[in-house]
Amino acid sequence: MKARTAILIGFALLLAHPFSLQAQIPRTISYQGVLSDATGNVKPDGPYSFTFRLYDVSSGGTALWTETETNTVKDGLFSTTLGDQTPFPASLTFDKPYWLGIEVEGEILSPRTQLTASPYSFSAMRADTAEYAWQTPTGEGLTLPYSGTYSGGSNAFEITNTGSGQALKIHNQGTNYALGIFNDASAMYGIKISNDSNYPAIKITSYNSGNNDALEVNQNGTGYAGYFAGNVYTTGTYQGSDVRWKRNIVPLEGALDKVLSLKCVAFEWKLEEYPDNGFREGKQIGLIAQEVEDVLPELVRTDKDGYKAVDYQKITAVLVEAVKEQQKQIEELEAAVAALQGQSDVALQELVQE
Repeated sequence: MKARTAILIGFALLLAHPFSLQAQIPRTISYQGVLSDATGNVKPDGPYSFTFRLYDVSSGGTALWTETETNTVKDGLFSTTLGDQTPFPASLTFDKPYWLGIEVEGEILSPRTQLTASPYSFSAMRADTAEYAWQTPTGEGLTLPYSGTYSGGSNAFEITNTGSGQALKIHNQGTNYALGIFNDASAMYGIKISNDSNYPAIKITSYNSGNNDALEVNQNGTGYAGYFAGNVYTTGTYQGSDVRWKRNIVPLEGALDKVLSLKCVAFEWKLEEYPDNGFREGKQIGLIAQEVEDVLPELVRTDKDGYKAVDYQKITAVLVEAVKEQQKQIEELEAAVAALQGQSDVALQELVQE
């Protein structure tokens, strides 16, 4: 018999330290695993006797803690909470590496599973053990009610999918967010997704027949709600413009003069100097942000690094007013020409009569 490396889906340890939190949070480990035989087939459903031991060495040595219990195996899966029957002794401070040994029905499984904890904090298995969370029988899924803090130098959570299924699927049937990402001001990215395939890195399909959004992004800071280094393709866009959201509404004056002050230029991006900006090769057409800022400062934004961007969409509103002003001028000129034409006709008629 063998058990594939058991899955740690929850790990809530408060290390031995005289903090007031120690009296509030139990020193336990929520543990889930897959039990299979030597050929990889999951064991039959039913109760099994488990003995768990903690060591401070990967092999040999003396167990620092032991707990024996009976767990029910269903479709190969079993789960338990270590430390709830036999509490961890105070000597287990979890300030150094430990290994978990498992014995099932009198047979000791090998190898032991290493646990790594961060002192004086809620500790979780190192993030690289997250790969084991999907080593379950085909078609099975896991519920992960997990919360923890990781302060290491590597990725806190990483999924590498080499199969044909989905790397991560979240099905939300509750009343709150399916996924909430909160990025502190000191952090670089709330979420970063790199795509090396020919398929979308993110695909969102909404099957809601109601009026809810498939994706909502709120930015309450000074940065962008979304930053895309490269082209963005869409089959339709809307920008909020309801009069109920606005105040101090006044007509835009001198729109035509503003448009005439703008200068459209042809240019090429500095691809070598800014390789991470997603610039396109070849000849481009557009405006210079600094020049637009002199005329329409409301349409230019400067980021934290000092680089400027133009809100091309709002230029449409300026063009609308400019066309109206130009049309007014055309109508006035037409009226003036008509008046001069009338005077010319009268003068010509008088000359003929003489």
